[in-house]
Amino acid sequence: MIDNERLESALAYLSHTDELSASLKADVARREYACDLARRRVFLLATGSIEERKAFAEVHEDVQRAEGQRADAIVAYERIRAKRTTEALIVDVWRSVESSRRAGAMT
Repeated sequence: MIDNERLESALAYLSHTDELSASLKADVARREYACDLARRRVFLLATGSIEERKAFAEVHEDVQRAEGQRADAIVAYERIRAKRTTEALIVDVWRSVESSRRAGAMT
């Protein structure tokens, strides 16, 4: 099922991607903040009613660009998060199989 080589690969991936995962998650937060700042900056420069200023900010190219960067950051983070989840599952399955083997060997 899951051999030691696959287990070692999963453990290596997890240990080598700790910092990258944290960095990508922080990038998502930075991008969300950048989106908020872009909206507020454009809102303050716009004229008209509050609703018109909000609408103007939502369609402004600076806000659209910031939202695109935020979406890219989310995709990058979710990719590594999903892969890390899969690798952690491999480790868990290996543990379960090994536990069953040991229990079977004892009976």
